[in-house]
Amino acid sequence: MAAPAAPTVASALGFIDVLPARSPVRIQALLESAKAAERDADADLIQATDHKASTKGVTEVKKREISTLDARIKVADKSKQDAEKVSLEAEKKGLERQKDFLERRGALHSSEIDAAKAAKKLARVSQSGLELELQLADRRAERAKVAGRDPVATLSHDDVIRELERKTLEAQQSRAQAAKDLAARDEDLAKRRLELYTAQTAAAGGH
Repeated sequence: MAAPAAPTVASALGFIDVLPARSPVRIQALLESAKAAERDADADLIQATDHKASTKGVTEVKKREISTLDARIKVADKSKQDAEKVSLEAEKKGLERQKDFLERRGALHSSEIDAAKAAKKLARVSQSGLELELQLADRRAERAKVAGRDPVATLSHDDVIRELERKTLEAQQSRAQAAKDLAARDEDLAKRRLELYTAQTAAAGGH
């Protein structure tokens, strides 16, 4: 009677499949979603960049208007035109509120740019990992066809599968880091939006 086969290291230690298989259809669907996310991020980046440039131009105009008022206030002060001075100072306060609003809007657009870049990076990292996972799924399917019939081919597939598994797991780690960065950008963006809302209310004459 033959002796029972010795347990393998994997079975003895209870190894698990750290990268469970997903169907190629599911992976392909996620890949298409990641590509769409990259296109959306590109569009958001273009829009935010245009808005930032436009806001910067208007902000510079407000700064020049304030500078002109400062000069007029000095003239009114020297000529003892108290009523004119009070009127000009009130006008200046209004312009400064508008400038503050515009500067906060510029900060918002900068945050939008950062968030769009982070979203684009996440989309691209996701695509890279999913493309690797798709290769892995194909290689696992090929291995299944020869398993038990062609030991040499099976071993060859095993070597490639292990490498693809490692690279896929590394890509998933990179994706998690990119997602964390995007979450931080989104948090900053929410903060900037609240600040802009407050400045916008003040610029409109609210409190």
